Amino acid sequence: MKKLISVFLLLATLTSVGQLKTGEKVPPYIFKEILNGDKKSFDISRQDKPLILEFWATYCQPCIPAMKDLEQYQLKFGNQLEILTISTDKKNNLLRYIDNTKTSLKIAYDSIHPDVFSYQHIPHTLLIDKKGFIKAITTPDQLTEKIIADLIAGKDIELKTKEDKPTNQNLFNEVKNQFYQYTLTGENKNVSFQNEIKRNENNEPVSLEFNNVSIYRLLTDIYELTTAARLDVNLDSISKNKYCFRLEHAAGYNKNILDHAKEILNEISGFKARLIEKTIDSIYTLQVIDSTKLPRNSSNQKSSMEFGGAHFKGINITTNQVIYYLENTTLLPVKDKTGINFSFDMNLDWSYEVPKTLNEELKKYGLKLLKSDVPEKITLLEIK
Repeated sequence: MKKLISVFLLLATLTSVGQLKTGEKVPPYIFKEILNGDKKSFDISRQDKPLILEFWATYCQPCIPAMKDLEQYQLKFGNQLEILTISTDKKNNLLRYIDNTKTSLKIAYDSIHPDVFSYQHIPHTLLIDKKGFIKAITTPDQLTEKIIADLIAGKDIELKTKEDKPTNQNLFNEVKNQFYQYTLTGENKNVSFQNEIKRNENNEPVSLEFNNVSIYRLLTDIYELTTAARLDVNLDSISKNKYCFRLEHAAGYNKNILDHAKEILNEISGFKARLIEKTIDSIYTLQVIDSTKLPRNSSNQKSSMEFGGAHFKGINITTNQVIYYLENTTLLPVKDKTGINFSFDMNLDWSYEVPKTLNEELKKYGLKLLKSDVPEKITLLEIK
């Protein structure tokens, strides 16, 4: 029960704090992983001396010389001042920095704090007096010995507040907490097209990254449908805009990442998508013709799929991935009637010039692709 209450209080803190302002009380927060020094954690609400919070990363070019300056300020003012540096950088990078520089500055590794301290760019610096009030929101290059001496003496700090607007003006939404992180933006001309659903050794999706894709391409991949023939939508109305979407789950967060992506996109993308059942005339079905030849998983390798034209190779895959290939080949919906509910390996090499060779290859695995002679009910993706 105590653990549940702690999680609830943490979530309440994450969702209740907005953009911080000079003159406000700094929000209560515990940095739970100090990577060096004699303290393992740092509770900012328990500090009784002036405090500088410095948000940085090893990949941030202006951050590195600033860290050296901050260390000199800490050495000069000693116990009159506390300086804590915080980063969402990879822990190994931070440990390497500590080892290489032998810095005496306290360095905290923390991935949750951006939801509380609400900054867009690093370096980012907060000056906090001994009573816990924010005296300045700035960058480390603006600090001088006089400003720090004034902070210690409890005097007003004459510094212009840092402008901290998002670089990407097309940013629709960005969320980062201890459970997951995602961003949804418009087209980014600085990156190339990408649509990737990473899977673990059990073929379960664990992260999503899409760059410069149409909304229908994004949604069909997330809903695990495949071709335009599976869509119930006017493509001319939505296919002109491109989007970038990235979603990652923390280890141990048990929510299905594809279901989570559907919820996010339906909430913030401006489109509403749902799966519907509809009866259509032109359709293929994938059926079992010899259960003794059904494909099997011959290895414990990570799931992978590659195809081009009349070649298909899948390792530790599902029938959904075979359907994906077949629908992109036939350009018609393919209904799975195999009943296969396990992962397997498959290798198809056939000839476009001789279409029957596709079924000759499928026959090796006890399967056949048939054109349905009656209307079939099929799952479609409706987008509004």
